[in-house]
Amino acid sequence: MIKVLIADDELIVRKGLIATVDWKKFGMEVIAEAPNGQKAWELFQQYSPELVITDIVMPVMTGIELARNIKQYSPTTKILLLSCHRDFSFAQEGINIGASGYILKTAFSDQQFEEYLGRIGNEINHTNIQNSYDSSYLAKEFYEWLCDFDNSFPKLVEELFSNEWKWMVNPYYIYLINGLNSIETIQKKMYRGEKPFTIIPCGHEQAFIFILEKSKADFEHLLVEARSKDPSTRWMVHGPNRGMKEWMDGVTNLFHRFKFEKQFKVSMEDWPLPIQKAVQIMIQELDQSFSSSYIAREVGLSRSHFSTMFKKTVGESFITFIEKLKVKAACELLKNTSLPLQDIGEKIGIQDGKYFSKWFKKCMGRTPSDYRQNKKENVR
Repeated sequence: MIKVLIADDELIVRKGLIATVDWKKFGMEVIAEAPNGQKAWELFQQYSPELVITDIVMPVMTGIELARNIKQYSPTTKILLLSCHRDFSFAQEGINIGASGYILKTAFSDQQFEEYLGRIGNEINHTNIQNSYDSSYLAKEFYEWLCDFDNSFPKLVEELFSNEWKWMVNPYYIYLINGLNSIETIQKKMYRGEKPFTIIPCGHEQAFIFILEKSKADFEHLLVEARSKDPSTRWMVHGPNRGMKEWMDGVTNLFHRFKFEKQFKVSMEDWPLPIQKAVQIMIQELDQSFSSSYIAREVGLSRSHFSTMFKKTVGESFITFIEKLKVKAACELLKNTSLPLQDIGEKIGIQDGKYFSKWFKKCMGRTPSDYRQNKKENVR
């Protein structure tokens, strides 16, 4: 149902509209009423209605001031103005702010009012469907891209950086939030005209959130507040970043780190930086065959020093760890994709499909095909 807020200083007008209009006919529901603009503004922030019907002349805060606040806070909210004034300047000011219509109380017509409700309802429903499609499509393409599938996402990001995400030419931070059940609440609290941000869902109860550097302190306060209510709330942060390339690098870095920590039930936060960097290299380039000597050089250590530090930090040898990493990646791909075995093998650095099957069976005690079929049956 479309949520409606009615604001008018005349009680008879508010009660009359609530009682005489067949709101269900338009898929609408009046969720609150207010006798002045200030109260309406408070109720708007509390209930987030999609449509606000407001008188222009009200005490404490006028309908024009209310409309201006609403449009700055939530530009997509529809506003229908009511007035006793025939002066077109009132209508013009409301239209300039972004109101969807203007009705004179002295010439009130049920037909005109219902025409407005019908048109506004159609616009809201169309926008909701389009936004749902756009956000779900973006999230789908984003997740597949993170999982190393070739798709249209890089092109989509390029278009977004040319339009909605232009603000990310300024310093911004990337957060990967996990276990947060109140993302919508945080979204409403973070939304301000001068503080843009973006949310992209990523799997179950995870989301990437992008915020300007100047919003970092406020945002982390909200995260701490959320964790006090839900101890499962966790987050990782990357930044500050600027532009598209650092966006791509940052989300990839966080996603691979999150997957690793979730799979192995460990946190890299307290690991020595060379070991963190080594694991990141292995995770991000799992299709390569690395030797400990190569990784040691990449992180600026001798092979013997690296091997000793790695085993002390991770709890197992480099060879054992990288094989375990490849097995877990193969299991994820078998479980969540329909990729041929040859392609899965190539993604973890095994070019021969037959060898991949033998290797997987040696590690897991069953063939890749058996593993995939068993997982599908469990899902059913």
